[in-house]
Amino acid sequence: MFKLPGVPSSRAHAHEVADYVEWVCWRDNGTSMTALLQDLGRIEENDYTDGVPEEEIAPVIFGEALIEIERRGAACGDGYPFALGRRGYALYPSERGESNKHIIYRYLLLATRLNMSDNRSHAGIDGAALFEQLAAEATRSYFGSRSESHVFGTSSLDSNFPEKVDALCQQIREGVRFEDKNQSPPRERDGKLDVVVWTPFPDDMPGKLIAFGQCKTGTEYKDELTHLQPDSFCRKWFYSSPVLTPLRMFLVAEALPQDYWYSIASDAGLLFDRCRLVECCDDLSPNVLANVEAWTEAAAASLRLDAQQRN
Repeated sequence: MFKLPGVPSSRAHAHEVADYVEWVCWRDNGTSMTALLQDLGRIEENDYTDGVPEEEIAPVIFGEALIEIERRGAACGDGYPFALGRRGYALYPSERGESNKHIIYRYLLLATRLNMSDNRSHAGIDGAALFEQLAAEATRSYFGSRSESHVFGTSSLDSNFPEKVDALCQQIREGVRFEDKNQSPPRERDGKLDVVVWTPFPDDMPGKLIAFGQCKTGTEYKDELTHLQPDSFCRKWFYSSPVLTPLRMFLVAEALPQDYWYSIASDAGLLFDRCRLVECCDDLSPNVLANVEAWTEAAAASLRLDAQQRN
């Protein structure tokens, strides 16, 4: 998986190339196939091309990326910040004008293609922690106007873990309180729970729709799709389990292609990728939106500066 400011390799999947096309379009206020082929011309005859000339393979890869871009436009609706040219060989900023969803999409694009281990902080904002906040609000919107959400996010070594569990139980009105039935040391505590969303009833009685979600920026998460197990989490850390086992969610900044979707969703549970999150961000809080915009502008400026220095 490539990371900006690099370019996709000759073995890149169409969804990786699509991300790069979107970044170049955003950076340069539009791009064309001719310009991009200069960047994507790394395909060598000793690669998987079996001697097929580079000038024949590169347009095929780019064409597949354009199909992926068209799919994203349909999945995001008016939230997609780009538009294909009439002949399908160029990409431009959307003619619909800037919107909050456009800002969110670009944030998720960078949260996918930057190295979020070393390059996650911009404008004094932690981009990975910000993703959890956005994910909590997006899932709340998806579950309906009566729903509530909470950012639980903790590491397994967090000394405040019992207090966080207590607070969560009080909010969802289930589980009663924290209880470590095995007296496990902190390092064994499951820290994979990042966001919780639930739909309460006015009677505050147990038995409601609850969902537990794990959030991932970047692209290295395929080995973690099944790590969060809501039933196990509740049995280990709640005094009593909720009446209904919480639904499992997995939320990623990446735009997942159709040929990956079923396999990943089968392991992950209710899956929210970039396009689904954008579509669900109708009512993002002003504070989260402001942080998304500030982080995105600072991260993009850093990438542009890096490109200028390379040139």
